[in-house]
Amino acid sequence: MSTRSERHGQTEVGIVSHDGREFAALGATVHGRNVTAYTKLDGHRIVLTTWAGKTMLACRSEVVRRHRDGSLVLLFRLTNSRFVVGYALGDSGMLFRGELLTDATDEEARRAAVCIANFFAAFDDEDEANFDRDA
Repeated sequence: MSTRSERHGQTEVGIVSHDGREFAALGATVHGRNVTAYTKLDGHRIVLTTWAGKTMLACRSEVVRRHRDGSLVLLFRLTNSRFVVGYALGDSGMLFRGELLTDATDEEARRAAVCIANFFAAFDDEDEANFDRDA
């Protein structure tokens, strides 16, 4: 088995080769204000990486909320009142989905992070229920 990733503009494609077959899926992407990446615990902070493990965003991060299932509401502080906020399934090696906020206060960013996390958590719950139903 081998793995590799390819970049196509701001989109990464992760490819796994196994027994002569290749399987591909979208990896980390930046599309407009939307960000998809993977979390990595780096000491006491969380950074965002590509599917291949390269650092995409390493700045001040804050866990706004931690849920019992391990999922997180995250906030990454950029410069000039900008933030990347969103939802991750865990703190290391897990999918992060979020968006860029501009001209926001810390409190506005925290509220937006919770709102985005609620949206994706509901989406994940629905997806899991459909998977269980179809199994």
